[in-house]
Amino acid sequence: MPSVRPQSILIVEDDVDTCDNLSDILQLDGHHCSRAYSAKTALAHPKLPETSIILLDWKLPDATAMDILPKLHHLAPQAEVVIVTGHSELEFAVTALRNGTSDYLVKPIDSGALRASISRLAHRRWLADEKQRSEMMFRQLVESAPCLIVILKGDRTISYFSPFAELLTGFDAVGLEGKPMTSIFIEDHSIEQAQELVEQILTSTSETNPISLKGRDGVRRWIIWKTRELLDDDGAPGILAVGQDVTEHRRAVEKLVQSERLAAIGEAMTGLAHESRNALQRSQAFLELLAGGLADRPDELKLVGQIQTAQNHLHHLYEEVRQYAAPIQLKLQPVDAWELVSETWAFLEQARVNLNATLINRSTEGASMRVDRFMLQQVVRNILENSLAASEEKVQIEFLAQSYRDEDGDWLRLSLRDNGPGLNEEQRERIFEPFYTTKMRGTGLGMTLSKRIVEAHGGRITIGDSPGTEIVILLPVA
Repeated sequence: MPSVRPQSILIVEDDVDTCDNLSDILQLDGHHCSRAYSAKTALAHPKLPETSIILLDWKLPDATAMDILPKLHHLAPQAEVVIVTGHSELEFAVTALRNGTSDYLVKPIDSGALRASISRLAHRRWLADEKQRSEMMFRQLVESAPCLIVILKGDRTISYFSPFAELLTGFDAVGLEGKPMTSIFIEDHSIEQAQELVEQILTSTSETNPISLKGRDGVRRWIIWKTRELLDDDGAPGILAVGQDVTEHRRAVEKLVQSERLAAIGEAMTGLAHESRNALQRSQAFLELLAGGLADRPDELKLVGQIQTAQNHLHHLYEEVRQYAAPIQLKLQPVDAWELVSETWAFLEQARVNLNATLINRSTEGASMRVDRFMLQQVVRNILENSLAASEEKVQIEFLAQSYRDEDGDWLRLSLRDNGPGLNEEQRERIFEPFYTTKMRGTGLGMTLSKRIVEAHGGRITIGDSPGTEIVILLPVA
């Protein structure tokens, strides 16, 4: 047991000689003693709030110990109270202990008994302080740990949800208290699936595989969980579940795999495009010769034209896949946003020959950006072509450029919104996936390539919430 630390002791006793004797004994052990000769002066004593032990006479001139005991507990809630009295009857001791006193000493006070009582109370206080300090250190450690920490009771309901877990998932710890752990999975899973995931977490003897968790903010994350059994202060069983967010690592691995796949595709497509270009050029030359000999046979000439169109389309597909797989190297230059969009619109004149299509600039002021002009035109062209293809009647496309700020910094926000039927839920989820398309023709790489180009600029491309289809491009202002 550690040595007894000096205590701040208040002696509440109306007999001066008794006060002197008690004070002399206690000061020999290094304790700091103060005195009060009545209940009134004790309750008003300036050192009462910081007192650790109170020696209280049973009978004072203006009150009994039982009269002022509740007030002392209120004013000095951390203090231990020891009754000092000439009454040796058992019923007095029982009454005192039932009312929250820590010990009961009978006069005349034996110095050994007094010192032993003070030592025991001081040690108990030291243990309480150490426990509080340990709990505080544990809480600070838990609350600062960059991982999800969930403590479950024996019935598997949540009793603690760490601040980092709140920040990462958007769930409120107070709202989750007393609820089953399945509550944090129901945003993205059925009740049955959530129960299976929780069972997998709690019964795993090692790290789980990454488990999908979609927070209140709509962001999907991948978490690896580890659990261990623990006991609470009352000895009741509980479970500590610690989750490590591996989303960024998973994305990095996926990007690495994607890069390797793209490199392999690019290498294959470069050779294929080269060989096919030579073959297509020879075929095109032969078709032109054949067309020259069929000038008087319009039906056959039309078939030749259709073959040439099919070959041109095949060549375009080869080029699109090759561009998708090729590394993106940017040549940045200052460009006016509306000038780039309107110029791209002009390039699509042939695509809107039979459409009543208009492009409207809703921007209130000019917006300059530093981008690769050719690359970003590809992005805008893909968006405009999709809008033209999706609309059957009068097509109206609105462009808006404006400044935008969020927690990641300052951006230029470019929006292209059409008046078409809009995207269904599947299309919104998969529009940027490679080879996903709803068109009869095309590779489904247009929007995927657009995403790569925008991200190469340090920006983001997303689907807006406006009616029709709105594509939003965020470019960093730097």
